[in-house]
Amino acid sequence: MEFQILILEVLGLVIFLFWISVAFLGAPFESTSRKTLKKMIEFSKIKKGDIVADLGSGNGKVVIEFAKLGIEAHGFEINHFLVWFSRRKIKKLNLEKKAFIHRKNFWKQNLSKFDVISIFQVGYIMGKLERKLKRELKHGSRVVSNTWKFPNWKYNKKDKWVFLYEV
Repeated sequence: MEFQILILEVLGLVIFLFWISVAFLGAPFESTSRKTLKKMIEFSKIKKGDIVADLGSGNGKVVIEFAKLGIEAHGFEINHFLVWFSRRKIKKLNLEKKAFIHRKNFWKQNLSKFDVISIFQVGYIMGKLERKLKRELKHGSRVVSNTWKFPNWKYNKKDKWVFLYEV
């Protein structure tokens, strides 16, 4: 009986620490698959001169792929290690003129200069993020979401778990 209580206490502590880390470091990191990334880039309908932002850029994969296509791409990430890792990868690929990783909280950034927003967030923030993007983005901007839908914003296009929204 004591052993079962100990197991439950340890499990509770692990769950508590997970949610605390999410609160301070943002959504847990999960890499976007190659197939999904390809669909996200296709949906974004990028054109010369577009500027892309990846909100919660993780390991920089999305930013790097847009930069490889010649598009100026910015990632916003608050996890120190992931920022360091992404910047190192960008430097190694010689993409410093197109790919930028900012150790900043995207909630505190004005996103109005971006033509395309890429996101792979968590469900419980999508309502708040929807309001922020609708308020800040200019007409014609596109939002490409991996996995998560906005609660009120109707998507323009969908393919499995990739959603395109247009302002």
